[in-house]
Amino acid sequence: MSADGPAAGGRPSRRPAALRGGGLVLGALIVWNAGNYAFFLIAGRILGPSDYGLVAALLAATLVIAVPAQSLQFATARLVAAPPGGDAALAEGVYARAWRTCAAVTPLLAVVACAAIGVAWLLEPDLPVGPLLFTVALVAPLGFFFLVLGRLQGQERFGGFALGFALWGAPRPVALLILAAVGLGVYAALGATGVALLSALGAGWWLTRERGPATAPGTAQWRAFARPLIPVTVGLTGLGVLTNLDVIAAKIALGADEAGRFAAAATLAKAVFLVPQAVSFVLLPRVAARSAADQDTGMILGLAVGLSLAAGGIASLLIWAIAEPLLRITYGGEFAGSAGILGAFAAASTLLGALIVVINHHVGRGADRFVWATAGVAVLQALLLLAFHGSPETIIAVDAAVGVAGLLVHEALYRGTPEAIGPGLVRAVRHGRGLLRAREGGAGAP
Repeated sequence: MSADGPAAGGRPSRRPAALRGGGLVLGALIVWNAGNYAFFLIAGRILGPSDYGLVAALLAATLVIAVPAQSLQFATARLVAAPPGGDAALAEGVYARAWRTCAAVTPLLAVVACAAIGVAWLLEPDLPVGPLLFTVALVAPLGFFFLVLGRLQGQERFGGFALGFALWGAPRPVALLILAAVGLGVYAALGATGVALLSALGAGWWLTRERGPATAPGTAQWRAFARPLIPVTVGLTGLGVLTNLDVIAAKIALGADEAGRFAAAATLAKAVFLVPQAVSFVLLPRVAARSAADQDTGMILGLAVGLSLAAGGIASLLIWAIAEPLLRITYGGEFAGSAGILGAFAAASTLLGALIVVINHHVGRGADRFVWATAGVAVLQALLLLAFHGSPETIIAVDAAVGVAGLLVHEALYRGTPEAIGPGLVRAVRHGRGLLRAREGGAGAP
């Protein structure tokens, strides 16, 4: 599937090919984030700082698991966008086998997780076993969800992709209010998350229920799909850690109320992830197709990182300016004590958000070097948090340092290549200027 092909329905699009579908995906991410933020705001007001800190830490743990599970989405999107040897029937067969494998592996992993929780409870009787077991149930459907999202993404059916992704967040606040009304407390928040995920999975399954002719993959063909999942899963585990470990560390290292206030600040600060998430989802199939055609993808990376940093910088300044009233309006006066860290937290999250773009870009290329490096950066973050965790400011400083370190590692790995971010951004700007000059001269791009 060419990244420069016509839009759906055979009509040429007036938008640049690399950005087509961006409006739908951005809209879905806005709905997803709006649902999630409403959920967290309501949970904070219902539960108070202490219980809210527990819920935030558990849900951060689900994201640490969800992000590597998303490797199934990326691998499927790449498979569908660029079928092996151009054989769509073989891609269908690989997709069907991926579903069967997920159905076999998921229950085994759930049993192992539950057993680990049981052992931990024997060692630490105060462990919140019930919420932890419930959290295991929450993550069980994630593999299937990401498979259907990957199919929609690879087919560039961004309307269906947007619907599935939006439903992952939109129902959460409504379900929370209903479950909280019957006095479920922490379980109301966890249960609402499960309702949203099952709604999204149901919609995605319905939209992808029609399949084309399928050719069963041989051993070598299946390995060609499954083997790249290992580095991608490792790298995305690193990404999940990078973007969520701070909240978990705060719950462990800080007092219960202070951890709850930190989690509230994290929810608002990480709104800056919206742009890199949208850019990543839209560009991944384009990058996969361009990479398969041996075309330049470095311009796309440079432009995407530049856009993410610029948008995040502006958002951080705005959040810093309105931090205290924002927290009072959203979470209430109990959480206003974290106003002093909110602007810096958003700035640190902007740097981590740029890594979201970079990692997804190399996943789309099928290149493992930086994906593996991401795991090393995540280990660095964990080690730094083990040593420096005494205050919210210290945890945020670790986030910022790790974000900068990740970008520097990337540039060191790709120095002198077309994939370096800085030169890619320069080429993208020059290319854009050339297009503008051509249009002004009456020779507009086709």
